[in-house]
Amino acid sequence: MTENKYRVVLTGELADGKSESEVTARMAALFKTSADKIGMLLKKQGAVIKKDINLETAKKYARAILSTGAVCKIDPPEKETPDGASLAPSGEVAPPAEVVVPEEDTGRAEPRVVVIQLLKKPEDRFEPLALEKVSGAPNGINLNAADVSEVPYDKILALATFNESNGTEEVTKLYMFISSIERPFVCDIDNIVFSDFPTKVFPKSIASFRGFLHFLCKKNLSIILEETTLDFLSGSQPQKLDSLKAMKLATGMGQLIESGDIDSQT
Repeated sequence: MTENKYRVVLTGELADGKSESEVTARMAALFKTSADKIGMLLKKQGAVIKKDINLETAKKYARAILSTGAVCKIDPPEKETPDGASLAPSGEVAPPAEVVVPEEDTGRAEPRVVVIQLLKKPEDRFEPLALEKVSGAPNGINLNAADVSEVPYDKILALATFNESNGTEEVTKLYMFISSIERPFVCDIDNIVFSDFPTKVFPKSIASFRGFLHFLCKKNLSIILEETTLDFLSGSQPQKLDSLKAMKLATGMGQLIESGDIDSQT
């Protein structure tokens, strides 16, 4: 039997316009491993990501890896694909139980990452609306708010997470920007009903929250992530902000979304 004879190999190259740090963070988030380990693999031409798999599985891995900006090949190549090359193996990364594979789509297949400098003067029009509960809906999330309840996944424009310090206590919070609504929504992560979503619920809410964000990114491939939120998905702790800086973050993201200039920032 020769069915399970394929492997997915990194070429050591990056897609045009992609930085090493950006690709490293996205691959680490995809495979749920450390950025250091991914960084070493990207520097080694011919690193084997997965081996002894069938062609269909190899294609899924390749599509997922390519969506991060890393260039990879299936080895041996399909007969009709002349651009594959035989590269020496160099180690293997154990992927998560379920690899996040992008949808079959010719458009953008990854979150857009933006850097928000906390320099803007806070504007009241971007003051976050507090949510007491975020739960699941048939095709999206339920904000359980008076004016807005069910929101389809594709209407979630942007996400940002942070730890807000209130004296000696820190609370992890999530900003959500929704299409056609100027003010963002904010909730403590302990107010998210993680069990309503098809993600693993862990004893620690921070781990469940990370899985929840991965799920939202998978459901909406064009979602916007604030840069440190991507770092959080890669295993870092959320950035720490006081109430003033949290408001500056909301204002900066709101102004960027309003400007329509997001693609120039990503």
